[in-house]
Amino acid sequence: MGTTTNIIRVLFISILIDFLEFTIILPLLPKILTYYGRDTGINQDSLYVQTMSFVQFIQNLTGAPNDAKWNSVLFGGIIGSLFSFLQFFSSTLCGAASDRYGRKPMLLLSMIGISVSYGIWCVSFNLTIFMLARVIGGLSKANVAIILAIVSDSTTENERNRAMAWIGAAFSLGFIFGPLLGAFCSQWGIAYWPNSTMMFFIVPAVISLVLSLINIVFIIQCCPETLPIAKRDSKQTTITDISNKILPWHLFKFTAIHNVKSVDDIIILRRLGLASFLYMIIFAGLEFTITFLVYNRFNWNSMKQGKMFFIMGLCMALVQGGYVRRIPPGKEIIAAISVSYIIIINHLIHSCTLLDAIKKFKVTFIFRKKTISITRIMN
Repeated sequence: MGTTTNIIRVLFISILIDFLEFTIILPLLPKILTYYGRDTGINQDSLYVQTMSFVQFIQNLTGAPNDAKWNSVLFGGIIGSLFSFLQFFSSTLCGAASDRYGRKPMLLLSMIGISVSYGIWCVSFNLTIFMLARVIGGLSKANVAIILAIVSDSTTENERNRAMAWIGAAFSLGFIFGPLLGAFCSQWGIAYWPNSTMMFFIVPAVISLVLSLINIVFIIQCCPETLPIAKRDSKQTTITDISNKILPWHLFKFTAIHNVKSVDDIIILRRLGLASFLYMIIFAGLEFTITFLVYNRFNWNSMKQGKMFFIMGLCMALVQGGYVRRIPPGKEIIAAISVSYIIIINHLIHSCTLLDAIKKFKVTFIFRKKTISITRIMN
């Protein structure tokens, strides 16, 4: 029990540091993209021009307003989707590799890649370099999946619920202080280097890099290997095995899972996987686009956005640390459904507050080459 507790503490601290460094960029993204689009004509970054062309294509396809603010939201969505798309592949492949080579080596490899991405972000003077940093970061962002595997290795079925709640609380704490730290560092960079146009993101990038290096040293010193050699996957990997781990239709079917007790377990896993997928689509969309909403609509600077994330993260921490870890074993589904009702009510209330904003825009849908205006319906 003592060893398990120590491992969970180590993972809690590691996840906290990781999410601090990961969320630092959130309140800065709208301003960063505005910075990369400042040049015009021959001085403009070629990747920025190509990306904006794709944004305009999406805009014409969906009937979105031809407005610079809306374009920035689509632009940010493309960058966020690229990162998550690469993370999708790296998490599954690195998770499988950790079954063969051990948890700790793959965790360290992932964290080193993350540090490299932050180092490149420190010198991202144009969008091409910034995108290179995001690509490397997405390909390396498998540490969370490996940490969850370590939790599974080191806990019993009765201990796992409590351990996962602590990991969730670490996510929430990172979400509380990471964006606020990023906003503070950005303001500090502007205050001390007022003549520089890049210090608003270079200082946060350096802080992210330093935190990631601290995390690597911490894992090297404190995190043990939890998957003994005797329990590692020693069979030869085939093309079928790889496809089962990266192709979405195989992942949703959990084709790569073989050592299950019954067919019912696979059915439960598929349902939970689908539910998690649908939830993460909504949550990730909120997390990434809300910064553009408040930046474009309310003209919030990075500090105000950091405070917003602070409040959101504080609520998440209270739920994860105060409620989730106290859920009795076997009552998880009932608790999740209850919380989902609260989320639905919250979105209904939020929708009512947005009616006036919606009426100000002409919302169109393109379907079978016909554009159906619903402006009159909204009025």
